[in-house]
Amino acid sequence: MRAIPIPIRKRILELYERGKSTREIAPFSGFCVAAVRRVRQQFRERRTLEPQTHRCGRKTLLTEERKQRLQRLWSAQPDATLAELGAHLNRPFRTSTIDLWLRRPGRVPRGAVQRQRSE
Repeated sequence: MRAIPIPIRKRILELYERGKSTREIAPFSGFCVAAVRRVRQQFRERRTLEPQTHRCGRKTLLTEERKQRLQRLWSAQPDATLAELGAHLNRPFRTSTIDLWLRRPGRVPRGAVQRQRSE
């Protein structure tokens, strides 16, 4: 979902200050009633019109704890397959996910991890 542009956010707050209701503002802004209400609510809480875009998107399953555990596992067994490394984590992950995590910048040099095709 895209963020409401700042000029529209300013206009929404101006209309609220003029005494307009949320239901009156929503059709004008082109956003739903809940979105218009959130603009005012977030402004009251954060005192800024800037959207919180850093909170958008899917959160990674590679938590700091899992990063450290995966690094320890790989350091202890550098010849382990991706499936073996994944089996030692506290949640089942596909080998492609483990491969992506190990190939992140600064993690493991390219070519150091051998892929094992699942059958």
